[in-house]
Amino acid sequence: MPSRKSGRSSQRSDNPLDAEKRRLEEEAARIKASLERSKRLIEQAPKLKEEAEKRRREELVRRRSMTDMRFGRPSSLEDPRHSFRAEIGVAAVRERKLRREQRRGMYTFFMLCAVLCGVVYWVYAVVIRGLAP
Repeated sequence: MPSRKSGRSSQRSDNPLDAEKRRLEEEAARIKASLERSKRLIEQAPKLKEEAEKRRREELVRRRSMTDMRFGRPSSLEDPRHSFRAEIGVAAVRERKLRREQRRGMYTFFMLCAVLCGVVYWVYAVVIRGLAP
């Protein structure tokens, strides 16, 4: 007789309603776990945002304070009173400008002088000669 009961219980567990009930319970457990994860994420969101903002600010400060030595020239402005290099005890040696920078400076000066001459001529031609009868 016990074998018949075990056979019936296995038949009951294979019942479509029991299978549907198990499936619904598993789905409810998954939804509940997902809801818990969402609640934790909502509670932790302000902290995560603050940490990300702090990391971003620190990275920005680190980048701004860092000097890039390309061709022996720093890309960011350096305070002449303080040296950020390892040879602090050594007197700072002034580095020479590159020829390209010297040429660019001379070209800029020439262009500014040409613009100034053009403005002076325009003022002379329009204002001074324009007023004369």
